[in-house]
Amino acid sequence: MTEKTAERKRERAIDLFKGLLVLGMVYCHTLQFFSDPQVYPNGQKFIEVINLITFSGFVFSFGYVSQLVYYGKPFRLAAPRMLMAAFKTLFAFYVSGAAYRLFIDGRVLSWANIKPILTLNDMPGWSEFLASFTYLMIVGLILFVPLRRLAEIKWLGFAVAGALLLTTFIPYGSIHWMKWGPLIGTRDFASFPVLQYFPYYLLGMLFARYRIVWDWRVLAGAIVASGAFVWKWLSAEGQPLPERFPPSIWWIVGPALLLYGYYLLSRLMEKYPAPFVPLEAMGRNVLWYLVMSNVLIFALKGNQQDNLLLSAWDGFLMALVLLGVVSFSVWIITKKR
Repeated sequence: MTEKTAERKRERAIDLFKGLLVLGMVYCHTLQFFSDPQVYPNGQKFIEVINLITFSGFVFSFGYVSQLVYYGKPFRLAAPRMLMAAFKTLFAFYVSGAAYRLFIDGRVLSWANIKPILTLNDMPGWSEFLASFTYLMIVGLILFVPLRRLAEIKWLGFAVAGALLLTTFIPYGSIHWMKWGPLIGTRDFASFPVLQYFPYYLLGMLFARYRIVWDWRVLAGAIVASGAFVWKWLSAEGQPLPERFPPSIWWIVGPALLLYGYYLLSRLMEKYPAPFVPLEAMGRNVLWYLVMSNVLIFALKGNQQDNLLLSAWDGFLMALVLLGVVSFSVWIITKKR
């Protein structure tokens, strides 16, 4: 297959979808480290929306891409690539986690501080989601055959995705082993448990397998799911949003409508690719953007401490600058010599 043919076969829409998520996540992290909701309350609204959709969106995109790249191939060909993807996300967690402990917590670079991160006995802030990505790829590999067969029965795939919502009722308070957190959840630290978010992985597989774009049934389901989240949010007293750490059923279903909107938007953007080349580049290099933006944010925060306080707009501009720096590094690495 020629490079040109491979380019035509590549799903540019899903790269754009991931690019939108990267942009939002870097913006959210920028506000979290360099803004103050008491001074700039509008920034907190952006943070809450981005938090709601981002991890679920990445899990959906992982499922979508996995269906295209892995599950359509024999296990013996797909397994090495899935293992390599898991290793990359694990290494990304190591880099981001170490940077957090060094720059934010001010710890020294020593084996005593690094070893717990390497053994997953320490989950540094704003890096836990990368460990969950690793778990996600491993689960996708272990369940390779049943997942592939499940995707072949459309109605059953959607039914299982719905049934997995019941995993949000696991007694999180009884789970204390650090390594279980990224898989099934815990109350001991901010975790992104793969099991509870796995419905989005299945949905991603089904969307890719059956080429789902506009479907009124999907729209109706998304409206019901997000509507349930809004109902719970408005009916709860003294709690701004349904529980995120660990995730409640309301938190899991909440982003459905927004993510479907993102997906449809990315399909529209695909038809007019020129203005959205930067977003597509972010989507093609998700892991690099997430890790390097984290390292830059941690290093800058460690240097500035509380001297830098940004509004929602200034935070967006700073996020663009950070993404520009990371984009420059991608260009240096990938440019033809």
